Amino acid sequence: MPPKKAELEYYLKIFPYADERKGERGHVFELTTVKEFKTFKYDIIVDINVEDNTIYFTIHGISTPQFSIPEHGPANFRKNINNLRGTYSIVVSKLNGPQTTYTVNFTPKKTVLKGRAKRSFIQLETTHKE
Repeated sequence: MPPKKAELEYYLKIFPYADERKGERGHVFELTTVKEFKTFKYDIIVDINVEDNTIYFTIHGISTPQFSIPEHGPANFRKNINNLRGTYSIVVSKLNGPQTTYTVNFTPKKTVLKGRAKRSFIQLETTHKE
């Protein structure tokens, strides 16, 4: 029996940002679920670890936000990382689950995805595609 194809569960958007007031430049990593929830906009619990030229995202699941106002939409997670320059591997995995790796080139003004992973549980989107 052939292996089951991965079902798309998450989107990871990466784009540059600049805070002129603070003098900071970096990239925003915004993870959202494909599924939209009807009661609350849940938070995605993620551990991030940056080692050399690899950024690891481990998805632990979702939780209700501390201040939960009823509204609908996808669960989300957002993190700014400063001073990324050059080519990095982005490794996204679910706790005790599948793992997907992308290669991304970071510059202060753009983020370029270098190739695409085959069918995966996560889809990565950047400001520019090569």
